[in-house]
Amino acid sequence: MTQNQRQLAPLRFAGVLVFAALLSITNVAAQSRIFNPSPAGSLGLDSQSAVVPRTSLASANWPDIVSGPFEFFSAYSISKSTGIVTVDCNKGDSINQALTKSPLVRNLTVEISGVCHENVVVTRDHVTLHGTDPANDGIQADLSDEISDVALWVRQAQLVTVENLKLTGGFSGLLVTNVTLDSLRLINCRLESNGAYGAQLQNALVVAQDSTFSTNGNINAGVFGGSRLQCTGCTFADPQGTGALGTIRENVLAFAANHVLLTNCTLTNGGITSDDSLVLLTDSTISGFGLGAQTIFAFGSSSVALTRVQINGSMVFNRGANAQLLGVTQTSSLINQMDDSAYVRIADASPAAGGPPSIPSMVRGFALRNFSKATLLQTSHVNGNFNCSQGADAFCSTPTNVSGTSNCGLCPKP
Repeated sequence: MTQNQRQLAPLRFAGVLVFAALLSITNVAAQSRIFNPSPAGSLGLDSQSAVVPRTSLASANWPDIVSGPFEFFSAYSISKSTGIVTVDCNKGDSINQALTKSPLVRNLTVEISGVCHENVVVTRDHVTLHGTDPANDGIQADLSDEISDVALWVRQAQLVTVENLKLTGGFSGLLVTNVTLDSLRLINCRLESNGAYGAQLQNALVVAQDSTFSTNGNINAGVFGGSRLQCTGCTFADPQGTGALGTIRENVLAFAANHVLLTNCTLTNGGITSDDSLVLLTDSTISGFGLGAQTIFAFGSSSVALTRVQINGSMVFNRGANAQLLGVTQTSSLINQMDDSAYVRIADASPAAGGPPSIPSMVRGFALRNFSKATLLQTSHVNGNFNCSQGADAFCSTPTNVSGTSNCGLCPKP
């Protein structure tokens, strides 16, 4: 040991003794008193959020500093789990401003009365926008020129619910982008009279219930970029074909790797177009713009499954699309089209409640081209012809279930 080290050794030993003494005093003080935080008002918090359990600091053996940063940290970390902000649109209140309130609240509910004239953007998680009646409460967009000028834009916000509101007057009523945790929930809402879309989804998951998508400029629901739209008890009606996208008219458009799942839904005066997407309709009704209209158009490796569905209009399946028609009833003045290796299976469906008897499909005839394939199974019927050409074929378990003629090799019928 050097001379300097020998001189410093007593000082080090004394420092250790002083620290040990201070630590023991601190522990005794922390265990023998009730922690008394600073007044709640000095931190900008209410009295409930500033309450700190007695044992939280004593057990941690923290220093006995009443006015230090430890006290602020404890109060700040404890926040209310729920909060409610009321917006009266008739008095000029703003939903956007309401969304900035109570930043420490985990779940925020915005109660909306009347129609607010603004473009609302939600970027905050755990938000509920709640109205009483969508006929009277909602959001009307101020701007509608660009794709982001919408009545309501939910942008990267998770666990959001929209209830009993009308969304109108924008390029879209609802724009949902990058919402992939659970789903945005849409309950008893009306998305109507928007310039292009009723709802537009981009990399988003949306679950709708008892909602109406109607009279929008071009497309009532556009599903893009790996999104999923799931609707129960919804209505899609009357796309106008006079909006920002020109003459396009569709109730539902699914473009590139999306899922559309509709149960107990009604689609009128507008069909479904699917490109490389999955479309499932169950216990629903869909009609185009008349008996001669193209009601379902699926292409680009799309998969379509219809179960107990009534179709008014024709179906077209192209470019590797495949379809399963179970218990489907079709009315159309045109035959259905299949091209470029499409595949269709026509068969019976079980009743919605389960058990026999099965429900047969009753569909119009098909024109099959370019190696497309079809099968007709069980007691289901084709009301018309099977016309195969350019390597296409159709299999019939019972050829007499084709009411017209068939030149397909696996469905021999003169």
